[in-house]
Amino acid sequence: MMFDEIALLEASGHEVGHFSSAHPENIASPWSGTFVPYLELGSGGQLSASQKVLAASRMFSNIEAARRFAAVIQDFRPDVVHVHGIHRQLSPSILLAARAAGVPVVQTLHDYHHICPADVLLRGGTDVCNPRRCGTFWYGPAMSNRCVHESRAASVLSSAETSFQRLRRVYEKTIARFISPSEFLAQAIADGGWATPCDVIPNAVPLSACASGGGYVLFAGRLSPEKGVDTFLAAAKAAGVQALVAGEGPLESDLRRRFPEVEFRGRVDGPTVQSLIQGSLACVVPSTWYENAPMSVLEPMAAGVPVVASRIGGIPEIIEDGVSGILVRPGDVSELAAALVRLSTDIAFATRLGSSGRERIAARFLPADHLRRLLETYDAARLS
Repeated sequence: MMFDEIALLEASGHEVGHFSSAHPENIASPWSGTFVPYLELGSGGQLSASQKVLAASRMFSNIEAARRFAAVIQDFRPDVVHVHGIHRQLSPSILLAARAAGVPVVQTLHDYHHICPADVLLRGGTDVCNPRRCGTFWYGPAMSNRCVHESRAASVLSSAETSFQRLRRVYEKTIARFISPSEFLAQAIADGGWATPCDVIPNAVPLSACASGGGYVLFAGRLSPEKGVDTFLAAAKAAGVQALVAGEGPLESDLRRRFPEVEFRGRVDGPTVQSLIQGSLACVVPSTWYENAPMSVLEPMAAGVPVVASRIGGIPEIIEDGVSGILVRPGDVSELAAALVRLSTDIAFATRLGSSGRERIAARFLPADHLRRLLETYDAARLS
């Protein structure tokens, strides 16, 4: 979504500078020389003991990032700074650099990190959690339940970082406005004790060519527990429909072993995903965590492909059940299987859902509307 916003802004005549950690998979940028060296905990034996200490400490404060970012601001002189996920690599230190330069900051919230050390509001990594469960400054439940990677050490470290930032109130002091892709996330952040103004700007997608349809049902995304892929594959098997999976993740080996009849494509590029969507009977988003405005829902709808998705998080803000898609209970194999049976046997119904979904994208989720709202947020931040 960040890259889509950059393209939208540049196409409408705005200049956009970049700042990031120097991840090995970054795309090329004229600003790459300013990026901060990338260090990631969990890289196994690739990091020395001193590098691990540095990677952990800069979650709390990254002085080098702040220094480099201050230089970028002085050189580029932006009207506004728009940050996304900065908490583990760049840290909020860069926000202090923006404040010192008098530049207003907005942040897009893609997950629940501001109220959940594990980012995903899953207790112990599996059960959906209440935004108020951990409290405002103390994240004991996240530690005791090993919510981060099912690791006590990782949970303690992430909880300490979240508490530290809440206590010193660096986000509150530096961010003029939040951007949330869903009403659900905006409310969860408010329930978690945040008073920062939050503008809801749904993710956007352009309309694509109408799908030709096909005989398989597609899941495209990360193969991790919160995505509910095993629920989808069990439902597809029960429904007697062909399942196709595009993506990779920690569950891939186990899923391949348990469902040998399924075609797994592994990691594929964007155009290939679009081609798979175009050729599918339906797309399934069986998540068990509080999704916000997933592109895996929006992109099939933009192509006129019916979507079956979990009734959770911000997904019901996109899909009107039975009209522009089908909503099912998260983790319910039987309900998902019944939806797949109906789509595979009632072609008129499937076509109607696809057409209505495409109309809903045209009415509420197009890039031009996203850009208009984004610029309104920038103006509000500059006036605050």
